[in-house]
Amino acid sequence: MILVGQFDSPFVRRVAVTLNHYHMPFTRNAISVFRNIEDMQRINPLIRVPSLILETGETLIDSSAIIDHLDEAAGPARALTPAHGPERRKVMQAVVMGLGLMDKCVALFFERLFHIDKHINRDFEKRMMLQISAGLEKLEHDCGAPWFFDSKMTQADITAGCLIGYIKIRVPDVFPLDKYPKLHHLALHCETKEDFVKARPSPGETAPGQTRH
Repeated sequence: MILVGQFDSPFVRRVAVTLNHYHMPFTRNAISVFRNIEDMQRINPLIRVPSLILETGETLIDSSAIIDHLDEAAGPARALTPAHGPERRKVMQAVVMGLGLMDKCVALFFERLFHIDKHINRDFEKRMMLQISAGLEKLEHDCGAPWFFDSKMTQADITAGCLIGYIKIRVPDVFPLDKYPKLHHLALHCETKEDFVKARPSPGETAPGQTRH
């Protein structure tokens, strides 16, 4: 399989961590949605990541749709999302909250990147920060230890871990550590795991005009 996209995208990274967890071998095409527009559009007309190209040649898009396929391939005994019932609903609701926060944090980062200083829409920025704060407070309230749902790792942990990892790199001001201690410790716990370590962004995986060391 070929995973398309950079690991600085939390959506790409959550697919990579899931693949690692399931021990499903993959290679990566780390092209950029900004620097490689034509190549990206040939893979996904929306010019979005991630995409996963299967051994059959079929291309899957959207991290949730990809992970749904991976869960099915892994089987119900190994799947990080429970197959049915209240446990599935709990995990899915935490995942959906995390994905919504990813969308808002990515939008906030790009608003600041492309509309610097006086050109930033402050009303839009304020609204996004309000949404992000409320979403993080909900996740903080629901978060257990050592995993989000206490005893075992689920897709909620992968999503939250990738979300917090992205926030700390791109919009750290929205995540004061003393305000979200449970999420902070969950993210640290995730980052000790090989599944996450193998999916950390390299220094070259950046947004336009950005460099990381």
